[in-house]
Amino acid sequence: MKIKLLSSVLVAATIMSCNTSNIAVSENLKQNSSVMDVNGNAGMLINQKVSFGNYYTSPIRRGWTERVELGVLGIKHSKAQQPIEFTQFSANNLSADIVGASNYNMNMFDLFKGLEQFINNYSNGFFGVIIPNGKTPVWKVFIQNSSATSALKTDTDNGIAQDETGNSILIKGTKQLQEKQFLTDNTKTFGFELSKNGEAIAAVSVIGNGKVWIKNNLNPEDQLLVSSIASILIVRRNVTEN
Repeated sequence: MKIKLLSSVLVAATIMSCNTSNIAVSENLKQNSSVMDVNGNAGMLINQKVSFGNYYTSPIRRGWTERVELGVLGIKHSKAQQPIEFTQFSANNLSADIVGASNYNMNMFDLFKGLEQFINNYSNGFFGVIIPNGKTPVWKVFIQNSSATSALKTDTDNGIAQDETGNSILIKGTKQLQEKQFLTDNTKTFGFELSKNGEAIAAVSVIGNGKVWIKNNLNPEDQLLVSSIASILIVRRNVTEN
């Protein structure tokens, strides 16, 4: 009876920790930033819609087989896993089409051009493309899944987003929490911070339902971009390393 009671207490503590924890973010993100809870990141993934603040997605189309065709780009890839396709909506009637999948091999097609120096493990990462519906350039996103198999606080998922002209946004994973919590799992990346030109402009927590920070002084195009990256980070699924 005591064992069952202790197990119940531990489970409850774990759930409370996941629901209340926040990742540690840079000091400048704590100032003049909108902090938004994520909705739609729980329950069934069929016709999933993700929203935070005034940002929201269309129903997310997922593929559950290893053969995928990404309709926006017309790409066929026989070994891609867990493909997603959706539209991200932002303020000022801006939107972007997003496609992506895991387990890509850079020899399959040339969309990886410009990101070669950031890709170290081609079989264990997520690759996506953000196509704004306007005059702004297309962005490519690569997120390298951590190979950590133990509690290594320094080993996190990291990535980069880069446009056609070479502008980039660094995506840095973190396992640091704002406050020390009970029963945390240090083998998992708790969230990400996005930085441009050395300045943190957004952050995404993937603990529980999730939370998003976005700087208020970003122009509308950058707001669309970082909200698109945030949605990708929220809905992607890690692929086990071959």
